Amino acid sequence: MNGWYETLFVNPWPWWAGGLVIGLLVPLLYYFENVSLGVSTGYGSIIKAIFPGTRLKWFHSSTFADRWGWRVFFLGGMVLGAFISARLGGRPLFTGEMGLFTANVDWSLPLTALFFAVGGFFLGLGARIAGGCTSGHSIHGLATLQPSSLVATIGFLATGIISTYFVRVFLMGGLS
Repeated sequence: MNGWYETLFVNPWPWWAGGLVIGLLVPLLYYFENVSLGVSTGYGSIIKAIFPGTRLKWFHSSTFADRWGWRVFFLGGMVLGAFISARLGGRPLFTGEMGLFTANVDWSLPLTALFFAVGGFFLGLGARIAGGCTSGHSIHGLATLQPSSLVATIGFLATGIISTYFVRVFLMGGLS
């Protein structure tokens, strides 16, 4: 497979092309659906679908009224698209490789999975506390000039830089 197919579906896109496509989704979603682009709301929709009788107040808002709405399919498409792209690119069906992390940290697969699951939990909790995820605030919120999204994005970036520093220094043995 060569040419446009590999460029489009198998090889990683350049950062600017991915940014352009994501940037175009914001006005298109507004124009056609009158909704904002965000990922954490999709996770909330999945939780609402799994636990429809939950007593958590924010799951009973209008955002989660259609628990099988487009956001669930958006998340499913991200996972399925990544899987298909990896398989077409010759990647194995399952791997415990996490790039630079597993190349530098000699942990068992269960410990690595636990580390990332706990990190994912805190990421979701932070998104809930911040009133949205990084994509919701940093892509949609900044594009619509929301001051709270600017504050949240600065917080995401600062926390990401600090967290990366600590992971590199304490788990990977340094910054080099």
